[in-house]
Amino acid sequence: MGQNLTKFNSPTSVRDLPYPSKWDIIPIHASDRATFKYCRRQWAWSSPMKNNLVPRSQVYGIREPLWFGTGIHYALEKFYDPTLKEDPVAVWLAWFDLQWDGGITTDEEIKRFGLSDREPIGLKDGTFKVEGLSDLLPFADEEHFAEVRDLGKGMMEFYKYYAGEHDDFEVLAVEHDFSVPILDSDGSPLYMVDKRVMPEDWEPNFDEGNIYGPLMYEDGPYDQIYKQVHARGRMDKIIRQYYNNRHGILDHKTTARLDEDYFRHLELDEQATTYLWAGQREAEMYDLPYKSLDFIIFEGLYKAYPKAPKILKSGMPSLSKSDPENSTTAAKFEATIDLLGLRVVFDNDPKMQGFYTWLLEQGDKRFIDRRETWRNEIQRRNAGIRLHAEAVDMLSDPKLYPSPRKEYGCLNCPFRAPCIAAESGADYKSMLEDGYVKNWDR
Repeated sequence: MGQNLTKFNSPTSVRDLPYPSKWDIIPIHASDRATFKYCRRQWAWSSPMKNNLVPRSQVYGIREPLWFGTGIHYALEKFYDPTLKEDPVAVWLAWFDLQWDGGITTDEEIKRFGLSDREPIGLKDGTFKVEGLSDLLPFADEEHFAEVRDLGKGMMEFYKYYAGEHDDFEVLAVEHDFSVPILDSDGSPLYMVDKRVMPEDWEPNFDEGNIYGPLMYEDGPYDQIYKQVHARGRMDKIIRQYYNNRHGILDHKTTARLDEDYFRHLELDEQATTYLWAGQREAEMYDLPYKSLDFIIFEGLYKAYPKAPKILKSGMPSLSKSDPENSTTAAKFEATIDLLGLRVVFDNDPKMQGFYTWLLEQGDKRFIDRRETWRNEIQRRNAGIRLHAEAVDMLSDPKLYPSPRKEYGCLNCPFRAPCIAAESGADYKSMLEDGYVKNWDR
């Protein structure tokens, strides 16, 4: 019934932890939960438990903020991998060039690079050919994407300096895909009947299991197959802080706005609590060297990097605090004042002096800001109970309906066009067939 579990002996060992096929368990991703609660139609079209669709790039383009964040996240993953320690600038440029120009890649890179919407073409040697955005996008703006390339490069150059000045932790586990059983309040795993259409070559394996029991079993008069329901996702870096010897997760997020409002969600952030719960389950299952994950560090990366202040048409330096093009520092601002011969103006201008003082106070956190959010054992346990209740709801033939809102998530939904068509009685099924593809990595 059980299986041989990999003993953790190095930060890279988590790559070797058992990760069952998505067909041998019923997967529930963090994004599935959020989408289910936001709009059931979007969930039905995007969830791997249902249609599992993503938009084709050549039809709908890309969602640039998410796309950009994927590249930055990948560069930092390689930077912090203790066996690789790659230059994040070089990794970002390689990622971007493959995205833009296309080329030959592997199935793992298709998943990690976010290339599942490119309809990869399998080659005889087991690799895949993918098209680049320069060919796929209906109106590829080469100048804009060149700026995006430079933006990522500048951010990663600054990050290397920042990490050297501020990192006060060691990486215990690198980023990796996790798959842990969802438990009820008594600690028993959830089993449900899988209603997906199985691949033709799939066969049940009743011998595979984990510490909670078999992955699947037969029961009932019709010998239905019940499978473990797993919480799945990509676990960020597990770290140990030097100053308190406590364990937690480091998560990177890119943002066009980095201020106090950006972090207001942290106290009740459901994904943060769930990942701490899941990381703790994983540690218990495989006897990892940490048993309690107490915090997540949210690292906000402002989509900008230090440079000289923006010069206005008047010849004066901009004093804007929110304009990404004015991403200067106190030192660069002062140097520009002297270069332009504006020292006398500066000495007599309270607004200019105030902006300089603000830059001094901001320091490095204007570009990278780390905030800890802690969860106690009760909070982590409650997250697991909520996860169980939501999983039962999602797998119990819920009614599927849209939830129109005057909000960004609805107005910019990747399924907005077929949703509008469905509401008006138009042929939305053809739109889904022509404009979307199966998600490669879920």
